[in-house]
Amino acid sequence: MLTKYRSNSYIPELVKASKILAQRHNFENSCSDEAGRLLSVLVGQVMHGTILEVGTGYGVGSAWILSTIAQNVKFVSVDHEKEKIDATAQTIRHQQAEFLVGDWKEAIAKGPFQFIFADAAAAKTIEGVQLLEALAVGGMLVMDDFTPEEHFPEEWRGKPDKVRDFWLNHKELRATEIYLTATSSAILATKLKGKE
Repeated sequence: MLTKYRSNSYIPELVKASKILAQRHNFENSCSDEAGRLLSVLVGQVMHGTILEVGTGYGVGSAWILSTIAQNVKFVSVDHEKEKIDATAQTIRHQQAEFLVGDWKEAIAKGPFQFIFADAAAAKTIEGVQLLEALAVGGMLVMDDFTPEEHFPEEWRGKPDKVRDFWLNHKELRATEIYLTATSSAILATKLKGKE
């Protein structure tokens, strides 16, 4: 990737602090810079309502989102590990952010959400129906950490991909898969008004 452009190398201070926190805890599953930059661009379009992050980790994705969040938008992030939430809330002190410990589905009552970043495996896979229901009509869903099909390990090849089948074929969504790097991709989906 070309790094001579500011947009390809800039990392907000809040993101730097969260990355240091994750490193201190030897946490290697943080949001990548490529996914973070995409999140910050997309979130910049959300002008009202609430954004949900499923899977806080140590707040790297949260920090990317909060780096461009509009003033009247609320942000809710949920993780099932109290240690992560406590450490993240101490590092990210943002008046629009609320960090919750527990099952992400307990946050559904705070929706519907105009934007959801699903960074937890269960939400993307076995809990996809609830995730879709939590998304407002016209809202956007972003899920990262996908492996492009041409990079599938041998044991995956030729087998049904239930996650992609659900999100990329769903009649209530307009969805697409984009490359973040040569070997990783994300699914972006917008919820339509009615079934087609």
